[in-house]
Amino acid sequence: MKHPGRWLWLLLLLPIAVGLARLRFNVEVFDLLPGNLPVVAGLKLYQQHFASARELIITVQAAEPERAETTARMIAEDLRKATNIVATVTWLPPWLEHPDQAAELLAYLWMNQPPDKFNQLADRLAPDKLNATLDDARAELATSLSPEEIARLSYDPFGLTRLPESAGGSVLGFGTGQEMFGSSDGTFRIIFVKASTELRTYRDCEQWLNAIKQIVDVALPVADRNASGVTLGYTGRPAFVAEIAGSMQHDITASVGGTALIIAALFWLAHRRWKPMLWLLTLLALILASTLGLGGLIFGTINVVSMGFAAILLGLAVDYAVVHYQEALAHPDMTIPQIRGAIAPSIFWAAVTTISAFLVLNFGGLPGLGQLGTLVGLGVALSHAS
Repeated sequence: MKHPGRWLWLLLLLPIAVGLARLRFNVEVFDLLPGNLPVVAGLKLYQQHFASARELIITVQAAEPERAETTARMIAEDLRKATNIVATVTWLPPWLEHPDQAAELLAYLWMNQPPDKFNQLADRLAPDKLNATLDDARAELATSLSPEEIARLSYDPFGLTRLPESAGGSVLGFGTGQEMFGSSDGTFRIIFVKASTELRTYRDCEQWLNAIKQIVDVALPVADRNASGVTLGYTGRPAFVAEIAGSMQHDITASVGGTALIIAALFWLAHRRWKPMLWLLTLLALILASTLGLGGLIFGTINVVSMGFAAILLGLAVDYAVVHYQEALAHPDMTIPQIRGAIAPSIFWAAVTTISAFLVLNFGGLPGLGQLGTLVGLGVALSHAS
């Protein structure tokens, strides 16, 4: 009688292929937290509707303020040329970089001031008081020690950009805002870069971030940075997701590869036979890939935390294979079906208890741990069927 596990594998072949085709990995940090908590739901809504998921922040650190400003301007100008991947680049307050575009917003803010404040502006700009207003501005320019006030009055002697305080607090003036893009001493600057397309997956984030880094490296080669003492940094969702994805790939490769090497080394030390060892590693790889396929079929998107199931599954699945092999060595006169029938009850109940223990993780609050428990349970079931 043929082993029923062969028919099971044939039946699962199509679902596993479909699952692998729709498999996606999720590295969003908020999806690692319990979804039933109001604070988590609120943070997700804020990130979705208010925070820009396409925005990258580039930091520029230099010893001299002039070097930091020049570097930030150079990077921003080169990134703006890449219109195929970059939507906007902002490194200065918009009213300083493009003051002509701020006129409409400025008029809107003044029109929404209280009537008494607006009447004060109209009175100050009355034809018979224009000369007096200009004289006051000239006197303030001559006596002021504030670089900010001098710069403001030089371009705006009528004080249109000096918005009054409202009942709700102080309105941001158009002469300020540099603190949003750099430090007070000017040696540290920030550039906001927005992608032209949606960055839905970690691969999209990784590819887009690499393209941005290539443009920056052309604009400012690494050798020039080191010579001038300029340090660049990348943060924001695209950089975070790309870094997490890279770490995930490294961790999975290291854990799975390390576990497989340990299994191979221990099997070789115990039995000194190549062919069974290679068959064992092949079967473990098949079980791991099949579990991923079934996980993709069930979940569609697998959380990054649940990828830790791979090393756990290898350690559990190899036990069943070693028990089967050891029984075959101990009873060379028995056929394979006879050996399977002899050890089936003990392996079955061991698999049931292991699967049950890991499925309990689904009752916890963390989605990643629930998926991990389900994946380990599926893998152990496949191991028993094999």
